[in-house]
Amino acid sequence: MSESLAAVDVMYLEGIAMKRAQLRREHADVREEEIDVLLTQWLHDRPLDSPGRIRAR
Repeated sequence: MSESLAAVDVMYLEGIAMKRAQLRREHADVREEEIDVLLTQWLHDRPLDSPGRIRAR
């Protein structure tokens, strides 16, 4: 993988981790499995100008 693509991959994974942390703060009373569901729902409900494959982890 080229260096620039590796940097994009790292940024993508960091963004997912940040969204997961946000969901944990907003839903402190739910289990981790439910956070996974919320994260997956968020990933699938992206704006139409967000092309590309969806990857949760």
